[in-house]
This record gives sequence, C-alpha cells and structure tokens, in this order.
Amino acid sequence: MKKRLWAIVIIAIAIVGVILGGLVHSLNPPKKQTVQSHPKQQRPLKPADKTSQTSTKKPVTAPPAPSRVVSRSFFSPQLHRNWRYRVYLPRNFQRLKEQGTRFPVIYMLNGLYGDETNLTEQAHSKTYLDQLVTQDHLPVVAIFPDGGNSFYLNTTKEKMENAVVDDLIPQMTKTYQLAGQNQRAVGGISMGGYGAARLTFRHPQLFSVDALISPAIWQKVPPTVQANPQVDAFKIQGAFSQKAFERAQPSRYLTSYLAQTKSPAHFYIETTALDTTVPIADVNLFTKQLRHHEIKPTYQVDHFGNHNWPYWNRALPNAYRYIFNQFKSQG
Repeated sequence: MKKRLWAIVIIAIAIVGVILGGLVHSLNPPKKQTVQSHPKQQRPLKPADKTSQTSTKKPVTAPPAPSRVVSRSFFSPQLHRNWRYRVYLPRNFQRLKEQGTRFPVIYMLNGLYGDETNLTEQAHSKTYLDQLVTQDHLPVVAIFPDGGNSFYLNTTKEKMENAVVDDLIPQMTKTYQLAGQNQRAVGGISMGGYGAARLTFRHPQLFSVDALISPAIWQKVPPTVQANPQVDAFKIQGAFSQKAFERAQPSRYLTSYLAQTKSPAHFYIETTALDTTVPIADVNLFTKQLRHHEIKPTYQVDHFGNHNWPYWNRALPNAYRYIFNQFKSQG
C-alpha cells in the first residue's frame, strides 16, 4: 500500500514539474533572431538577361545600300504618253535623300536609233559612275531618257524639246530630290550630243555643264538620215529640208544664249579624227564657234576608234570625270 502511495506521489510531482516548466517558458520566450542582429548576406548576382545585354550595346550600323540602275516611266503631258527612262541611283540613295541631300544630276541623251537603255547596256555607265562616286564622295544621280530619233527637237510628230524642259526636268527634280542648275549637267553621244548643246543654248537657265561625245554637229545631214522615215527631225511635210536643219543648228542660238547668262556652261567635247559618220571638220567648226563666243571648251581629239560603242566606252569615262570635276568646283 505504501509502495503504491509513493508511486502516486512521484507521478504527481512529475506532472506538477512539467506544468510549471511550460508556464515559465511561455512567460519568458527566447529572443527572436532579426535581420538587424546579423550582418547582411550578399545575394549572388543573377546573369543579365538577353534584353539588358543587347540594350547596352552600340547599335549596329546598317551595311551601305548598293547603287542601282532602275527602269521607270512617267506620263508626259507634252508627249501625251508614258515616257520611259532609266535612272542611276548612287549607293545609300534613300538614306541620303531622307537626310535632305539634294543630288547633283546628269542627263545623258541617247544617239540616233537608240533608247533609254543604250548608255547602261551597251555602255558601262554604272561602272564608271560607281567609281567616281566612291572616289569623289559625291552622290550623283544620272537620268537616261528615251529620246527616240527626235534630235531633241519639237517636230510635227512630238514636242521632245518641250517635254525635256517642261516635263522631264521638273518631274525628275521632284522625284529624286535633285539640285538646281549649278549641279545639273547634260551630255550625250552623237544625236544626244547635238541635243545637249542645243538644249543648253535654247534654255540658259537649265544646265551648267555639257559633255558631248561624237556630237552630230553636221554641216550636212547624211543622205541615209535624210531619207529615213523614222527620223522626223528637219522635215517639212515629211520631206527633209536643209533650211529646217540650218534653222535648228545649236550654234545659231549662241548669241542669244550669252545675252541671257552671266555664267556660260562648261563644255567637254571628245571625238575621233577617224569618225566616218560625223566628220572631224564639222566638230572642229563647232568648237571654233564656241571659242569665237568666248566659250572655251575642253576639246579632246582622239586618233583611234570610230562612231561606235567600242570608242564611246573609252570616251565616256572622260566625260563623266569632267562633269564630276565641275560639280566639285561649283558645289
């Protein structure tokens, strides 16, 4: 009995001790650990995501847009039809245009029985222009209109002279953001050389540079041209007229041209003494007429080639170089 009583007493004491211990612990809880009670631990750096990496890099410069030759057309009120042309656009043309560049321009006129493709297909105009644009850092545009067999005159068939002045130049200037007279040249081969000279003398406000290659500055039109039904120039009622030809001669307008301009155009003329289509004597006479009127052309007479594309491909780079040099000096 005593043993049982002691067991009960011991158990009771143990129970009371547990209860008292829990009460003391609840009245005196341990202090909590706070962030301030320990030094801060540095968090490991996260790798930067792709967006943040690319945003800190310098923008990549776009590669230069290449030059190109493009075939286009527009409606000409003077010709009453769509007028085809080709245009050479220098490298980075669009970017430069958006930056406000006003481009120097060359109008290159085709010869008889040709069209707007000749000077970029049978001649290597794009190659020549690319080289000069790169060397001179001068972004020049070149326009190659289809002149047909017009000699760039107003005839009973079409008003080509009016079309060049009233339609072509204003439309091209607007479309391609081209510069004015001081940075506007005209040139051509054979019939195109004739047309370039005549347009310059007839319209003093248009061009500051001329480049004539084998210009068809005849004193007498060859019989094959006179009789050709495809050539409407110099004809009255369908028949060739020497008087009409003489009235249209570019040199006839020299006096009135000089009376209207204080700064005559700079002329480059190149031909070969071996030309069997346009006699050298005719080109010599034209050059003499320019000098008589105080226009001093740069005149290059070669002793190779003939009135053909192999010769013109050798002369064209000289003509383009002359134009670029004039643009740089007048710019």
